[in-house]
Amino acid sequence: MFCCKPRRHPFRPQAQGFVMPLALGVSSLLLLGSASIHTLSLQGRLRAAAHQQRAAGADQLRSAAQAFAAAAQGPQACLLPLPSAAWEVRPSACPQADPQLLTSGVVAGEPWRLINWKPAASRGTLLLATGDGRQAQVLVHLLDGVGITALGEPQLLGRPAQEEA
Repeated sequence: MFCCKPRRHPFRPQAQGFVMPLALGVSSLLLLGSASIHTLSLQGRLRAAAHQQRAAGADQLRSAAQAFAAAAQGPQACLLPLPSAAWEVRPSACPQADPQLLTSGVVAGEPWRLINWKPAASRGTLLLATGDGRQAQVLVHLLDGVGITALGEPQLLGRPAQEEA
């Protein structure tokens, strides 16, 4: 009689169905962790791209400052003791100089322009802008009769706010 009946285990409600919620909880935790790692990776990539873009802009402005220094040789060197605002006003101070050679140019296919030149005793401050609007201030070391002897590192100023039309 007792040998043919299947034996049943006693009902335990506290132990039934714990595997599925545990698996869902662990998988949710793993998914959240991988999403966080992915987000950190994307942020790192964006930071690296922004750093590379800033470095390229600084390099372009450094090249523009070097182009200014190269153009400031020869007849244009006599313009260096004068602020850039006086170059066109007093052309008799340097009759053979062409101020246009110092006010703009192209380096590696990118245009640059002089915003301002302020000379001091043995140095000057050069304010340049590239074609895309980046600006930098560069300290320039001068030597009387020789012209520009050294350029400092460009201090990036960013881009001016665009006026809305």
